[in-house]
Amino acid sequence: MIKLFLILLTTLFALETFAGPFSDFKAGAELSEELSSSPTGKRNTPNSDSLVQSQEALNPDNSSIWYDLQNNLLGKDVNVLFVDDIKLIMQDYIEEAHKVPLIVTLPKRLHNFKNFILIIENNPIQQAMSIKPYRSIEALGMNIRLEDDSPVRAAVLGDNGIWYVGSKMAFVASAGGCSTPACDPSVEVCETGTIGKIAIKQYEREAGAERIKLKITHPMETGFVTDLQGEIIPEYFVKNIHVDDDEGPIADITTFAALSSDPVILLDLPKRGQSVRIHAKDSLGLEFFSFKNNNTM
Repeated sequence: MIKLFLILLTTLFALETFAGPFSDFKAGAELSEELSSSPTGKRNTPNSDSLVQSQEALNPDNSSIWYDLQNNLLGKDVNVLFVDDIKLIMQDYIEEAHKVPLIVTLPKRLHNFKNFILIIENNPIQQAMSIKPYRSIEALGMNIRLEDDSPVRAAVLGDNGIWYVGSKMAFVASAGGCSTPACDPSVEVCETGTIGKIAIKQYEREAGAERIKLKITHPMETGFVTDLQGEIIPEYFVKNIHVDDDEGPIADITTFAALSSDPVILLDLPKRGQSVRIHAKDSLGLEFFSFKNNNTM
């Protein structure tokens, strides 16, 4: 059943490479909801040991930092359960660590979650984003940076006050997603768009449901990259994104530089709305509005 689901999902990506909801993600990427991405030369070749490695790495008791992250990000003395039905779907083999597509699907019991936090455990910037929704959300998507091999964890606060955590072990072929530029001007021509340009697209899903895709043109500088003169490029990133439509607010999203440059965010909602609008603010205090220029993808 899982194999059939992944075949259908891969077909969906292939059909929508140019115009679909995932067209800003790596074209032709093979996505997997398995516990681990494929190991690289630094790890075992794919075999039963690979799964054991991932299970050991994802065990919070084997992490030197997880419980500190839990206290700082989720709160002290909170109830946390690690579960299998929060699925993290990403490339099975990660070559471009500065732009990694990730989809998080939620079980029906968590569609009315109260908070969502994406944590990349071994990143220098460990929190990638958080979402406080005003409506049900069935799945989320974003493109992230990975500095090195790392557990990636989606923490979801249920309406019962319990944090449910789904995890996946990500192995990267080439480290440095946070400390190397997304585009290297010494070897390629880097085209920069208008900072703050917002593009929105709404897609119909089954039974009247909706997928919202938004993209914000922004460098999302991490503060760990140097320019051609060897000077550190200061941290500069989108901080807050408010999403609403004619019926009112949909979600408040807090983002960090662990998201890729020109971040793309997907939200799957059970009901289609009208006239989705975006209001974003970055770390320098600049504000951007989708409804001032009506950009569409």
